[in-house]
Amino acid sequence: MQMVLRRVLAAIPMLFLISLVSFALMRALPGDPVDVMLGAAQKELPAEDLKTLRQEFGLNQSPAKQYLLWLSGWVKNDSVASTNALGRSYRDGRPVKEVIVERIPATLTLVGIALVLSFAVGLSVGILAAFLNLQGNKQADSALTAVLLAIYSAPNFWLAFLALAALASQAGLAMVKLPILGLHPPGAEPTFGAGINIEYLLLPAIILSTRRMAKVALYVRTLALDEIGKEYVVTALAKGLSLMSVITNHVLKNCLIPVVNLAGLSLPALIGGSVLIETIFCVPGMGRLMVESTFGRNYPVLMGLVMLYGAIVILANLLADVLNKVIDPRLEN
Repeated sequence: MQMVLRRVLAAIPMLFLISLVSFALMRALPGDPVDVMLGAAQKELPAEDLKTLRQEFGLNQSPAKQYLLWLSGWVKNDSVASTNALGRSYRDGRPVKEVIVERIPATLTLVGIALVLSFAVGLSVGILAAFLNLQGNKQADSALTAVLLAIYSAPNFWLAFLALAALASQAGLAMVKLPILGLHPPGAEPTFGAGINIEYLLLPAIILSTRRMAKVALYVRTLALDEIGKEYVVTALAKGLSLMSVITNHVLKNCLIPVVNLAGLSLPALIGGSVLIETIFCVPGMGRLMVESTFGRNYPVLMGLVMLYGAIVILANLLADVLNKVIDPRLEN
């Protein structure tokens, strides 16, 4: 409990630093949110209307004043009622919290499926590679390792475009009837937050999990091979236990803590990787919202997403540490 409290307290200055750096970088971007919002219509508006609009969104204040106003509203959690509108989306005037919350279910579902696939397949393939190596089947192990390295070196967005091209051009693959774009059938009303069709997220989740699966497999293979030479493994084999039994019941258990740490790092990595995947597959999640907000100079939504991503990274690392403590109570706090 003391460890959790200490980590939570340490997260406060970290989140403050994230917000400060992010706010400075966003304000350094070229372009004006009003120019992006109005486009060519800006030329038809009187100067007074433009001035009023900038004042409504708080853009007439200095960057330091804007940051202090945003920070005050965020800490007090009163951004919805804020009169300076720094807690509201520049695009439609809705509260930032409302805009982001409706996109969270799609991203969490996508990342959750990808995380399960990454470790379910990665652990199995890693154990298989270690078993082949220890059985003396070096050629099969080398071939499998080469394939994993090739997969790990391939960018997710490239794999996504290959998958789309294959499904669109090959009649045999098209008969699979696997939905590839959006979250709903063509012609249906777009839905946010509810009514997510899991089948529409299968292909994006597979693509998102591919590189992470390869990394997990290579990591588990290396850990297992390192553990095999230790005395407890030699003793277990001397007692007549099979090699696969020793790997699954003893070696893998001792590899659990590093694997849990990798899982803690994988969650924010997959959420970050979902930005491109959601954009390519037209998934209305937080990643796609970040891209839309970046091109639209929607600073309040961008700040909300950055803070949420920062909190997820901190929470994932904390959860990994807690699980490690549960697995092995001897670990220091």
